Amino acid sequence: MGETTDHLMREVDDLRSENEYLKDEVEELRCEMLEMRDMFQEEEVYQLQELRLQLEQANKTCRILQYRLRKAERRSIRVAQTGLVDGELVRSLEHDIKVSKSVSFRLYNELEAVQKKNAQLEWENEALREKTQELDVANQVLQSEVEKAREVNVDDKN
Repeated sequence: MGETTDHLMREVDDLRSENEYLKDEVEELRCEMLEMRDMFQEEEVYQLQELRLQLEQANKTCRILQYRLRKAERRSIRVAQTGLVDGELVRSLEHDIKVSKSVSFRLYNELEAVQKKNAQLEWENEALREKTQELDVANQVLQSEVEKAREVNVDDKN
């Protein structure tokens, strides 16, 4: 009888030890999940700020181009009314065309860079989502094991 009691006590101690280990594992996974979520949110905030700055820059460029377009339209109306084209107007229009092409090329390159970055971030986002799901599943499995260990521990006490 004493041997059976010793055996049961060792088994209870083993189950308690395993239970503590599983609790530690669950806590570690929970902390890891929270850390990943925080990192993901921080990265999203940074990306949003960066995209806002890029949008602000694009808006400035659009305003400049709109101003130049209105200026060119006024000159065009003046030429249509007078029938005269002066050298300054031609030089100014040529300059505006060069600037417009340059800005257009730069904006196109920026757009491509943003699209590439967006694609990369979407891929990273999906990878983090999958990792979070894996951690959730692992957490659920560990929770289930903890519950089973508790049930076995309670059954052994009875």
